[in-house]
Amino acid sequence: MNSNSFYISVLILAVFMAGCGKKDETAYMTSKEHFAYAMKFFKKEKYSKAQEQFQVITFKYSGSDVADDAQFYLAESYFFQKDYVLAASEYDRLVSSYPRSEFVEESMYKIAICYFKLSPGYALDQKFTYEAKDAAQNFLDLYPKSPRKAEMDSLYLTITDKLARKEFENAHTYRKVTEYEAAIVYYDLVLNEYPKSQYAGRALYWKAYCFYKLKLYEKARLILSRLTDQYPLDKKLVNDALDLLDTIRKKEARAQAGRKEGT
Repeated sequence: MNSNSFYISVLILAVFMAGCGKKDETAYMTSKEHFAYAMKFFKKEKYSKAQEQFQVITFKYSGSDVADDAQFYLAESYFFQKDYVLAASEYDRLVSSYPRSEFVEESMYKIAICYFKLSPGYALDQKFTYEAKDAAQNFLDLYPKSPRKAEMDSLYLTITDKLARKEFENAHTYRKVTEYEAAIVYYDLVLNEYPKSQYAGRALYWKAYCFYKLKLYEKARLILSRLTDQYPLDKKLVNDALDLLDTIRKKEARAQAGRKEGT
């Protein structure tokens, strides 16, 4: 059902209820009076009743001063009922329909929050996580000086960590079954798409390990040297890199000694 059909259905329902003998208290109200009436339900946390009124207001008074207010609080009503899909849709409608509204910044913030709350565990489909990432990035691009910037930066990092983990675990799956070329592809996804995630350093190490297993020692050595430069404070990671470098040196030394013996 599209949005126009939905609003029309709401109005038909209102007319039907009035025809059944129920007095329509809003019939002779001005747009501002009707909005104040709807806000009474919202403030009492009677969100379903508030939704009905806000929906009517956004349709009946679409060009009025209260239209964007009603649209915002319609979205808020869904948000506080934890219906994040509909809340995100209504916040997005405010942004697109009322681009000059005072509620645009708050709505864009809430869109990111809605999609983040809809985001499942890393092993499942990440459609909503990608939506959250895009929404958070849009907010940061448009409002770099917002009081919510630090919060959104943190949220963005949490989101990208989840997406990075999915690719990191995919890489591990291939590595464990010795599909090293495929594993490298996924480790590269972590490194290229999520370089600031907590998985980037380990992805770099395991990429080097895969090259080592493929006997591409020079590539492995270059990556491990880069790793020790990039993550000097991660002692475990640096020690693992140094251990693998030592293993490569010993393997190459044995190989060289074997070649000398064969000559």
